[in-house]
Amino acid sequence: MKVIAQTAALQEALSLTGSIIQTRTPKPVLQCIKLVAAEGALTLMATDLESGCRYRITAVEIAEEGEALIPADRLTGIVRESAGDESLTIETEKQAVHVRGAGSHFKIFGYDPGEYPAVGDFADEADFQIPASALGKMIGKTLFATAKAHSHYAISGVLWEAKAKKLQLVATDGHRMAQASGTLKKAAAREASAIVPGKLMGLIQRVAGDGEEMLDVRIQENQILLRAARAVLISSLVQGNFPKYTDVIPKDCSDTVTVNTAQFEHRIRQAALLTNEESKGIRLNFQAGKVTLTSRAPETGEAEVTCPVNYDGGGVEIAFNPGFLTDAMRVAETDEITIGMNASNKPAVIKSGNDFLYVLMPVDIA
Repeated sequence: MKVIAQTAALQEALSLTGSIIQTRTPKPVLQCIKLVAAEGALTLMATDLESGCRYRITAVEIAEEGEALIPADRLTGIVRESAGDESLTIETEKQAVHVRGAGSHFKIFGYDPGEYPAVGDFADEADFQIPASALGKMIGKTLFATAKAHSHYAISGVLWEAKAKKLQLVATDGHRMAQASGTLKKAAAREASAIVPGKLMGLIQRVAGDGEEMLDVRIQENQILLRAARAVLISSLVQGNFPKYTDVIPKDCSDTVTVNTAQFEHRIRQAALLTNEESKGIRLNFQAGKVTLTSRAPETGEAEVTCPVNYDGGGVEIAFNPGFLTDAMRVAETDEITIGMNASNKPAVIKSGNDFLYVLMPVDIA
């Protein structure tokens, strides 16, 4: 194999594929990236046996087709430190790989490409298509609410539900639930439901970026595949049953408040300044026209701030984890959000426009 590739294109490809590579594994080949030069393009492949990526670089000149299997950290480091070079030449010599730049030459000892596990490709028709920017925003509105611990593995991923012209993503960690909705330009070929691992969600978000290209998605029995112009992502699905999230969404709320998103977030952060590990919650006292946010930490002090709201009810008091509240404010893309409540010990529902819903359990700080 011998190729001349644009350094910037290589760096972008390695940034994505390298994030899949396992840094600690008893199998050295899983710490490698596979390069395949064929049909006018250089394809980089990476897998950790659960998720995988195929990244296609067309900004290359292929002098000789072939394959190579190279330790990812070595190749990434070389490309990163060669950022000043417009292009790099990559050439194989048996299982060794030579990387040459302007005034530099590196020889990396690799492995037999035949030892690398197969990385699946997107060969079938898509179940549905969605604009990259829309999917990226939906992921941003849900991924943060997944469970970080794996005690309940199903909630460590994000639930995808595609039906007709609607795609819905749902995430929960048992204390809160985030739901984002998107519209498909064309109805899905079939109804599909899957729990997608958080790791792949982060990769999809990076591939999606802010672009307007259409992403193809296919959900199989045990896998999800996503195809973009430059990359194909594939992952095993999370097994298990996702909680019946519709059961926790309040159907009717006795008290509904409208508040400026940025101003409310600012006041939450102020009130949170005097909380600690023992008193993580802040108390919100809603009265006509305003909400008073208070916090208290033993041996530290107390805080009290107010924020104007649109509310003419009889008053309601409830306490929340301030971090969970600001998470919702940060992804809300509207100037105002609405908060629906029933009682101090019942979940509240926060809505931003028609495409974001957030259910939050209160905390007891009595």
